[in-house]
Amino acid sequence: MLINHHYFLFYFYKMTSLLECNTCIVGITLLFASVYMSFIKHDDKHFVKFYDTLNEEQKLIYSVIVLERVMIYVTGMILGLILGVYYYFWYGHKHKYKLCSFLAIIYLTKLGFYYLYPKSPLMLYYLETKEQTDAWADVYTIMKSKWKHSLTVGFFGYLLISLSMNK
Repeated sequence: MLINHHYFLFYFYKMTSLLECNTCIVGITLLFASVYMSFIKHDDKHFVKFYDTLNEEQKLIYSVIVLERVMIYVTGMILGLILGVYYYFWYGHKHKYKLCSFLAIIYLTKLGFYYLYPKSPLMLYYLETKEQTDAWADVYTIMKSKWKHSLTVGFFGYLLISLSMNK
């Protein structure tokens, strides 16, 4: 059965405009993306391959960098939660979609804090061989791909919720 593309475009427009809230798109997409990233199977072979290429000094540096990044991530999440709760209880009563705004504040704060916070040099600067840089490139490519995929899953999750709410 062929779908009339005009009907599809109209229905898509109606579906997305009914939520009347960009923070729902952002908040729900990032929530689903985060949940998806937490539950997908992590193929550790690329991380193990990379780690095995490192010497003892590089392994120590890598561990310090990973710990630093985790701490920045957690701090951003805590800051986002604090700002989200503040918004929810002090300003949320004025907003129809306060849960969406709450989620958007949490996730955008976490992401913004993580990307803007000064960090120690990338692990790439401590690598010495082509084998190490190739293994690191594999890890980087996989993680970037997983992040893009999680955003896609998150956005389609938002679309499914908006479809179900508008029936």
